[in-house]
Amino acid sequence: MMRRSALLLFPVLFGLACGEDATAPSSAEEFQASSAALSAVFSGRVLDANNQPVVNARVTVNGISRFTNGTGAYSLSVTESPTGYVLDIRKDGYGPVNKLQMSGQLSQVYVLRKAYTQQISPTANTVIQDRVSGIRVDVLANTLRTATGGLPVGGVLFSIVPHGPDTMPGDFTARNALGQTVALETVGAVTLSAVDSQGTTLVLAAGATMNVRLPVPAALGGTMPACVLNGSCRTVMWRFNPSTGLWIEQSASPQFSTTATTFRLTGVRQGGIIDPLDGLGTWNTDIEKVNPSCSIIEFVNIPLSCYNPLGTTPEPGLTLHLSQTSSGNVLWTSTGTVRSSATYIAQYNLPSNAPLQLKVEFPADDCADNLTLSATPGPYTVTGNTISYNSGAPASGPGYPKDSAGNPIDFADVAVGDHTCSSHIYIEAHP
Repeated sequence: MMRRSALLLFPVLFGLACGEDATAPSSAEEFQASSAALSAVFSGRVLDANNQPVVNARVTVNGISRFTNGTGAYSLSVTESPTGYVLDIRKDGYGPVNKLQMSGQLSQVYVLRKAYTQQISPTANTVIQDRVSGIRVDVLANTLRTATGGLPVGGVLFSIVPHGPDTMPGDFTARNALGQTVALETVGAVTLSAVDSQGTTLVLAAGATMNVRLPVPAALGGTMPACVLNGSCRTVMWRFNPSTGLWIEQSASPQFSTTATTFRLTGVRQGGIIDPLDGLGTWNTDIEKVNPSCSIIEFVNIPLSCYNPLGTTPEPGLTLHLSQTSSGNVLWTSTGTVRSSATYIAQYNLPSNAPLQLKVEFPADDCADNLTLSATPGPYTVTGNTISYNSGAPASGPGYPKDSAGNPIDFADVAVGDHTCSSHIYIEAHP
């Protein structure tokens, strides 16, 4: 049985630990029910960047969905799964959130980023450009359809949400055209969506095309890595599957320049494998990594007061900052919060044998004064509350690490070293 205090950490996005119950949406807002035994509970709120509730966002865990209520709250239970839970949150006009969780998650707060939107006529050729991100989409006349193939009603609201490495849905685990599981490194991604005047999500008509120009994000230096341009690293287009949490390789005719990727979407026949509510989809220009590494971060003897010095609900938790260097030789940092229910974190889909840096911050400064950071194997260096270490040799494969029996690791596996992660970082407090 998996220990429920286990918590995972994505390569660029920190997962969240368990907390307290949140207000549940009413049964009238339920989208789908399950008659199976239910044991893993997920609850929380969905907000926008201004801390306002996002109403009627669809929250899905392993195929079971609910819509958020008037306060942005949701609650749902699903059948216990030893392989984890794919949590997906989305609403037209916002960027999606998608995470792999290894246990139920209570009182979480998720933020959906607002899209750049433009009102267009579905019967006219239109060029849509988000001037902040530089993403450009060429929409041809009469190419948008409902999921069942119907014509849009009235005008269309088209949305563009850019993604940097810290806002990517999923955990950078992918499946290429050969069916191999691989890890990815992004050089630009975008979520596209369109709805008609009745709020119906639209897709591309079968056989229709849409050209997209996708610049390299500013967070990655705005310049295409040399290995992409000279072909020494395999770089293709991928589309995100929100049901599985995997990126799937696509034939999208990408063309690379020093600052951007240009690719072409092609509409598929109705009844395809992509969820119609995914709409035009989330697309990613990514470098394929076949031999990623993983690390374990373990929390040792850290008192509850260090996570929550004032006894507030929800607890503030620790703040972790993970820094790594991209293939374009750009240093970037992602930040996340860890609560007291976490005994360890699995970092995975990391570049192998690469330098990493982890900074730990507490709500109260006195906890940092009694902190020890260490890593095995060495060498490593510690400066204040920051440890620099090496990711180590490749793991047994991409994705969440597994034990010798092929199951996702739990705390018992971490305690005895039954995993293939090459490095182990200890964050330890002393009285």
